[in-house]
Amino acid sequence: MSVQLYVYYRVATEHVDAALIAFRKARVEAPIELLQRPEPDAEGHWTWMEIYPEGWTHREPQVAVAMAQWLASERKVERFEMLG
Repeated sequence: MSVQLYVYYRVATEHVDAALIAFRKARVEAPIELLQRPEPDAEGHWTWMEIYPEGWTHREPQVAVAMAQWLASERKVERFEMLG
């Protein structure tokens, strides 16, 4: 069964640039997508989501370590399987 990993968390506006650099360095060449909500929440935090395709979920711990100092919330990790 094909499993994809979805990881979401919040980043404070003042840390967005540094967090993006940290993510890109940790991702290296892996096809891990990074998305963000179109607007920040009421506290000025942006919600980001990392999407790990099948075969790349083993990279999540490395990215988590690189991102830890920039987070304004905990990382929430969800696994989904492909249907049909």
